[in-house]
Amino acid sequence: MIKYEELVAQLKSRQFKPVYLLMGEEPFYIDRICRFFENKVIEEADRDFNQVVLYGKDTSAAEIVANAKEFPFGSQYKLVIVKEAKDLKDIDLLKSYVENPAESSILVLCHKYGKLKATQYKAYEKKGVVFESVGIKDWNLPDWVQKTASAFKFKLDAQTANILTEHIGNDLSRIFNEFEKLKVILPPGSSITPDVVEQYIGISKEYNIFELQEALGSRNAQKTFKIIHNFTQHLKENPNIKTILMLYNFYHKMLMYHLSPDKSNEALRAIYGNLPPMILSKNVRYAQSHTIAQLTNIISVLREYDVKSKGVDSNSEEGELLKEMIYKILQ
Repeated sequence: MIKYEELVAQLKSRQFKPVYLLMGEEPFYIDRICRFFENKVIEEADRDFNQVVLYGKDTSAAEIVANAKEFPFGSQYKLVIVKEAKDLKDIDLLKSYVENPAESSILVLCHKYGKLKATQYKAYEKKGVVFESVGIKDWNLPDWVQKTASAFKFKLDAQTANILTEHIGNDLSRIFNEFEKLKVILPPGSSITPDVVEQYIGISKEYNIFELQEALGSRNAQKTFKIIHNFTQHLKENPNIKTILMLYNFYHKMLMYHLSPDKSNEALRAIYGNLPPMILSKNVRYAQSHTIAQLTNIISVLREYDVKSKGVDSNSEEGELLKEMIYKILQ
């Protein structure tokens, strides 16, 4: 299968194939490629006659083929884009067309949140292009954020990248959109600092999950409860379930450090991801300051309050549950 960068390069050089199957669990890359087809392939003045957008749940293989077989009018290509192709009930009936596609048409199937079986997409590979959109693993997300910032001609350090990823999570589209907003506001070459993130994206540089992890890791009770007090005032942005998940990952990595007989850099990257040396060393220090017994107990507390925060065996308010949980973690 083709890689994203290679496919984008082909499209920009207008090396088009008659059929494209864009599939996979990560919608970001599929949406980006689809947007390119919509905006860059057919001249705007020719789109009314030569560009069709269909939706899987509202169309059929027969309708798609009928559109793809039409000759272009005043344009080199007829472009047919099928969004939400996962909802196309008779997608297998496209096989005969895919095996002998019209050379004057470009058929693009956007099959998000799933993929066809190998036996289904072999025909697409023979006559066209198959792209599988794979998500970024959590431990590689800060690195992806820094590379994306560079693509926007911004400077972004590892700490700020962590703040963004910890707050937004593995939502590539939202992260990308935030950089697009910053591109309008800031000149090329600008540094994206925690102050910039707080001012323009709305993530507090002082009261965020990354700072909470640092406070807990260093057992700074005063700073921890200061952050938690802010969290309880902004539970919509910091719901317990999200906070507990991030803390569970934080402490689980500490436990994995203790349980791993191999403490080499390669083993540490397998546990913590591709972190900059300074941040990796800091996380190792946090792990070394906790015993296995302490970590096991903390993880047990997190599981207990995860259940309670979902309304099981508890009538307490979300903010009070958060305070109770943090108090027990610091014991």
